Amino acid sequence: MGIRGLGAAVRQYGQFSSLSDSTVVIDGPALVYQILEGCMRQRPATNGFICHPCYSTLGRMVIGWLEELRRHNVTVRTIYFDGYLPPSKWQVRRQRLLHQSQTMKNLLTSHPHGSSRLPEDAFETIKAEISLTRSIGHSSHSRWLPKPPFLVPAVIEILKSCPMWGPLVKVVSGEADMFCAEDIRRHGGVLLTSDSDLLITDLGPDGTVSFFTDVVAADRSDKSQGLMACKFSLHIINDTLGLNNVGGISRVAFEAVYCRTSFNEPLKRVKIGNNNNNDNNPESSGFHAFKQEYSMKEYLPMDHPVQEILSILDPRISEVIIQTVLLDDNGTVPDDSSGEKSRGPETLSMFLPIMIEDRSRKSAWTMSAVTRQLAYGAMQTIAARMFPVVIEYRVLEASNSLMGRQIDVLGPEETLERCSLLAETLDQLAGRIPDTNMQWLAFAIYQDVIWSTSEQRSPMSASIINKGKDVFNDEDEYSWDMIHFAAQMQASFYSLRMAKQVLDVVASLRTLPPPMRDLRERLSHLPIIAEWPTVETMSNVLATAREANIMSIITDMLGVTIIENTENSSDTNRPEKLKNRNGLLRSERDPKRPISVNPFAILSNASLS
Repeated sequence: MGIRGLGAAVRQYGQFSSLSDSTVVIDGPALVYQILEGCMRQRPATNGFICHPCYSTLGRMVIGWLEELRRHNVTVRTIYFDGYLPPSKWQVRRQRLLHQSQTMKNLLTSHPHGSSRLPEDAFETIKAEISLTRSIGHSSHSRWLPKPPFLVPAVIEILKSCPMWGPLVKVVSGEADMFCAEDIRRHGGVLLTSDSDLLITDLGPDGTVSFFTDVVAADRSDKSQGLMACKFSLHIINDTLGLNNVGGISRVAFEAVYCRTSFNEPLKRVKIGNNNNNDNNPESSGFHAFKQEYSMKEYLPMDHPVQEILSILDPRISEVIIQTVLLDDNGTVPDDSSGEKSRGPETLSMFLPIMIEDRSRKSAWTMSAVTRQLAYGAMQTIAARMFPVVIEYRVLEASNSLMGRQIDVLGPEETLERCSLLAETLDQLAGRIPDTNMQWLAFAIYQDVIWSTSEQRSPMSASIINKGKDVFNDEDEYSWDMIHFAAQMQASFYSLRMAKQVLDVVASLRTLPPPMRDLRERLSHLPIIAEWPTVETMSNVLATAREANIMSIITDMLGVTIIENTENSSDTNRPEKLKNRNGLLRSERDPKRPISVNPFAILSNASLS
């Protein structure tokens, strides 16, 4: 996460030398975001916020960058990705979520009509080369932009499909940077990252750290010169500054953080033993706790059976799985780095990706909550103990920054019933829709229609699908309707992905009962993230959906007729006239009549909205 000012303070103590013929370990998330930043620097000028390269392009850029290392005889030993963030990072994560939530809220104010479009070929000229991670000042246009919500798992998925790089990818039961550091400490080599925390982390006598921004081709005209990098050694820095007997550069960093000042004054105080921390002992309790934050911790024992399957999981799903097998009766896990051992005011928690969505509407995650509820129920079959709820974090408000959305966890019998019902629904869609890709989109639309009719709202999908392709193509902007609809579709796909990966984990530990086994087999055909519909591709996708009569198929399955309100079709909160045929809505003649027997046809729990 970085210590402000640390990199600049020790910059002069780095040594520029050849990276060729070296062995490196890579901080995966840091590389992915550095590649994204490099791509964003080369995008055309625009005031729009829908302006990222597609996931397949970003994956190709990451692979191309890694191939450049290989061509220069740099051996990549492992690429680590976070699979679990410790309780001590709870506050940091909440602050990040709060910031991202505010960013999305501000976009609605600053861009009331939506986002301007980029040309389709906006990122086609970008080359996957080492210079892509070079830093040229601060980006003036990426700080305020929302990040692609599925960036890291999408790139992991693309890497895993590559025979060369897939075997090197590891999703670990902790923070990627600490696993990188431990790898270097044990085996030597160079740690490639963008995190200045690694400058105060012990990498062993033969380990060094380099930043992606410092990796350069020595001579573009002569590739035999190889790659160069500025390498930092904790031991060399401490020797040069004479800090070995007073706590090292990590002590200076601790003083700088504690006093909220630059490094020059803390450096002088540490060298003469005059610290402002009321404890001149380099091994004081405060300093010890500070160092523990940058040390390797194994939250999940390395011999735990779940370890073997982590690397096929989305990092966020890995995290909730690890919570499930670790959390004790008090909702805590061991964490030696701080006194705060709880993950927050609740037990199991799930930080969902921040969607690019219309914050004036219901969250894009709302319509697919019932699918995630199934996933949480399936997780309980491997839980250390049973928990009645999972808390989902989708967005946070400054006025209520502690609250998430409570999702009730299903019991064993109801979980199996839901598995059967979901499999049956997918089978019905598959039987009526020959196009495999359209089947998954149809299910996402199906969930939108279900939730909207149960809430007496007009389904967004109905009005958007009825618009012609030419209408969207003629517009210079992506409307908020289209942006939010795309977010709902992606949230539905991701919820199915959660169910599928949870079932994969359960299957790796025990024999699945038939309903879970059948559902898992159906979900095995879910497309990879890079193939999901996006705002940019949605007009073509919807044209295909219209040709396949998706909406008619869905309304027929649900037994409901949707009559468009032509007087005010733009008011998405106005209830439309709905003709009930098969009990989806409560009958006016019989108010006690059940809404639906299919839990995928209703979200009856208010906490899921």
